[in-house]
Parts: sequence; structure tokens; C-alpha cells
Amino acid sequence: MKGRKNSSLLGRLDKFQRLFFVALLSVLAVGAFAQSKTVSGTVLDKTGESVIGASVVVKGTTNGTITDFDGNFTLQNVPDNGTIQVSFVGYKTVDVLVKGQSTIKVTLEEDTETLDEVVVVGYGVQKKSDVTGAMARVGSEELNTRPVNNAFEALQGKAAGVDITSSERPGTVGSIRIRGNRSISASSDPLYVVDGVPLSAGGIETINPRDIESIDILKDASSTAIYGSRGANGVILITTKRGKAGRLALNYSGSVTLETLKDKSPAMSASDYITWRRWAYYNSDPVNNPRGDQPNYDKDQIYFAASGDPTALANVNKGWNNGSWDGSRVTDTDWADIVTQTGITHEHTISGSGGNETAQAFFSVGYLNNQGTQKGQEYERYNFSMSVDLQVKPWFKMGGSINGSWAVQDYGYSRTGQSSGSGPVDIYSAAKAIPRFGVPYDEEGNIITNPCGSTTNVYTVIDEWNKSTDNRQTFRALGSFYGQFDFGKMWAPLEGLSYKISFGPDFRHYRQGIFISKDSAVKMGSKNYAKYATDRYLSWTLDNQINYNKTFGKHNLGIT
Repeated sequence: MKGRKNSSLLGRLDKFQRLFFVALLSVLAVGAFAQSKTVSGTVLDKTGESVIGASVVVKGTTNGTITDFDGNFTLQNVPDNGTIQVSFVGYKTVDVLVKGQSTIKVTLEEDTETLDEVVVVGYGVQKKSDVTGAMARVGSEELNTRPVNNAFEALQGKAAGVDITSSERPGTVGSIRIRGNRSISASSDPLYVVDGVPLSAGGIETINPRDIESIDILKDASSTAIYGSRGANGVILITTKRGKAGRLALNYSGSVTLETLKDKSPAMSASDYITWRRWAYYNSDPVNNPRGDQPNYDKDQIYFAASGDPTALANVNKGWNNGSWDGSRVTDTDWADIVTQTGITHEHTISGSGGNETAQAFFSVGYLNNQGTQKGQEYERYNFSMSVDLQVKPWFKMGGSINGSWAVQDYGYSRTGQSSGSGPVDIYSAAKAIPRFGVPYDEEGNIITNPCGSTTNVYTVIDEWNKSTDNRQTFRALGSFYGQFDFGKMWAPLEGLSYKISFGPDFRHYRQGIFISKDSAVKMGSKNYAKYATDRYLSWTLDNQINYNKTFGKHNLGIT
């Protein structure tokens, strides 16, 4: 009886504790609910007009909404001591303390610094607030937020409506599309303009990203019209860095990165492949062949001996022991691992800038070494850039810039010279095509030409990076020279009238040397292949511009 009374008392205490915690949690929940509220309001500009689509969020959270056509908004679950942040493109961001308020009114002010920012358009510059065409700008800070090999990668993900695909092969660039493909059969590449010089061939892959001051992207017809049909796919304007008045400043920037390949579609293991082959034979003749999940030693001797490689068959037989099958005993060769490596990239740039009110200069030298994640692929580039601006007379200014590069690319595995257009285009794909039950060496350590048998038409990739060479060298020099006369400073009645002459040469020399051994996986069983090609290209642009810019009260007149 005494034991029962103690048990009953403990039961009552346990119920009391549960009721107490439930009541406590209810009080805390009510208290938490009471500390948040619904806040509504209106967002206007300085003239009293509604701001449509303004972002309204609880600062420090993802709880937010946007204003409607009347500039109104309603935001729920706002803490009593919280802060509401209101922002809109072209306006300064405003923070409003709630402090018990349920209704607020927010007036946004124009961000004059943003609207007055100068952007490159056509053959001149304008304020961003005056530009009506669709365009985007990426500055030097954004371009150098992460280590990249070329300007394409630096631009990737920085501008809306601009799609950039990258290439895993060092020294090879992908494609860039502004608002998608513009043609079915013709080129969809945009026009590149470097320091006012339109490029007739190639892109901006040879320019050191650290030498770029800004990239302006012109997307639609109104902003690209000045370039005519050449700007049909959009225009990418590159402005390189120039000297600034002040004492000489020396800068160093560099980075080291490591890269590895992530296999998104791993190949079947040796054991899985053998089972798959068994099922294939079963499905070809279900009456006479055993099921794939019911291995048979005698049938395996028929299935895999037919491939013609005794080493591969011997590897399969490793899985048999006293009439029982264990696939884990079969050697599993990871061919992809044989041809891949940790890619190491390091780049270094030394630059200097300085000058006074009458002369400014800038220079930089850069080096990039990009070792690929696939063996046999490497890219090395040297860059040099220099610019000088001189205010010779109050009415005459002149200057110029040169951007040069020397690049050497080891392209790696290539199907150049192969009569058939099908097959793997890189060594990684060639390795993935070899079933993993094939082994690379025989018992004497010799390379096996057909790891899975002569009938499979699959060749080894062992030492492939020494059997084929595709070396490509490119030298490119871009120049931009100008002279500008300000007639208004020569004679007051001509104020606003100026003349500018610009000359931009573009020189490129390209050399390619290829040798593919007959023992290569590409030319197996054929003859050696060799090729040598050179290409030299020179173009120039000569511009003569007369500009008239005059301000009449609140009105601006600009004529080119």
C-alpha cells in the first residue's frame, strides 16, 4: 500500500509539471506574438508621386514586400523595435524605426551620385540619367572580386541579360550572348570595342582583367545604333586603366587557386559493368543465356573472351572462387583519375600610376599560368599595358595606350587530323569511355593498347599527353592614340566646339603546331599526323570627330 501511494503521488507531480510547462510556453508564445505587428504605409518621391515596385523589408531579415501601383505596402510580422528598410533603383535607401508605429510614410530622395555617374556610350560619354537605352556597367572592383583567367570569366554573373559559358580547357574561352542568340546560322557574337577601337577579329580574352577600368554593355537598338549592323548582337565597351594625377603609386596583386574536376555522372564500377554486360547477353537470348543476376562461369568465358583481350578476361575471372562470384575481387580501374590532376593557377600583376595636371601615365605587367585539371592542358600568358595623356596646351590634348599580350596554349588531346568527326573531344571524355573492368598494363608492365579487347574499338589513354601535341601561340597588340583640339579655349565664341582624331591599330600573330603519334588514342593504327599553320592579321581604325556641347540654362545640347 505504501508503494502504491508513493507511485500515485509521483504521477500527480508529473502531471503538474507538464501542465506548468504548457502554461509557461503559452505565455511565452503570447508574449512573442504581442511583440510583432502588421505595418502598412506609402512610399513617395520628393514630388509626391508614388514609387511603384520599391523594395520594403525588415532590416536583417528576408521578410519583405514591394509597393503597388499607388506606392502602398503592407508588411506583417514586424517587430516593435525593428527597422524597415526601403530602397529603389536611382534613390537613396531609407531606414525607418518602427517604435510602435502601425502606419508610416516614406519619401525617397534621388541618388544624384548614381545618376550623375558617367558611362561610355558610342563614341563619347554621358550621364547615366540621360541614357535611355538598355545597358549595364561592371567596374574594376566587381571584375576583381574573384580570381579569373580572362575578362569573360570576370564578367560572368555580373550583368543581367548577358549569358557567358566558360570552357574547362585553359586558354579557350566560351561564348557570350547578349539577350540570347540573334541568328540561326550567322554569328551571335557581340562587337568588342577597346578604348574606342572596334575589334575586327577576336575578343577580349587576351586582356588582363586587372588592367580593365570598366566594361559597359550596350544591349538594345537605341544604344548600339551608332555602330550600325556590327552592333546587331550587342556591343561590349572596354575601358582600360589610365594614369591619374598624384604621386607615383605602385601596386601588386596576385592570386593562387586550386581546381579539381567534380564528376557529375560517375561511370559504372568494374563489377557493375560486368553485371550490365551479362544482362545484355541475357536480353539478346533469354532462352539460352542466364539472367544477369545469376552469373555463370562458363558463360563469362564466352561473353568476355570474345572481346579478344586475355588480360580483361583474367580480370573478370578474379571474381570467381570455387564456383562462387564476388565482384569486389575484380580490379576496378578509374581511368578518369589517371588523366586528371589538381589544376594550379597563379597570376601576378604589377602596376604603377602617377602624374600631374599636365601629364599622367600608367603601366602594368602581368603573368598568368593556368595548369588544367586534365593532363596535357596548360595556358601561359604575359601582359603589358601602358598609357600616357598629355595636356600640351590649354586647347590641345594628346595621348595613347598600348595593350600587348603573348600567350602559349598547350591544347592537349585533340581530334585534329582525324577523318571521323565523332568521338571524344578531350582526354577526360576518352577516359570515361573505357569500361572500368579493363586494366592499363599486362603482367610484364607493358601498356595494353585495347584495354577491353580489340573488338571494342576503345584505346588506352595512358601517356596520351606525351603522344599528341597541339601547341598554339598568340601575340596581340592593341593601340589607341588620339589628339584633341578645344576651339573654345582658342577663341571664346567657339566655346563647346572641339575636334578629335583617333587612330587604333590592332595586330595579331597566331602560330599552331600539331603532332599526333600513330600510337595516340586518336590515330591508333593509322599514321603519324603533323600540321603547322600561321596567321598574321593587321587592321586599324581612323576616326575624325567634331563635337559641339553647349548648355543653355537647364538645357543641354550635344552634337557629334
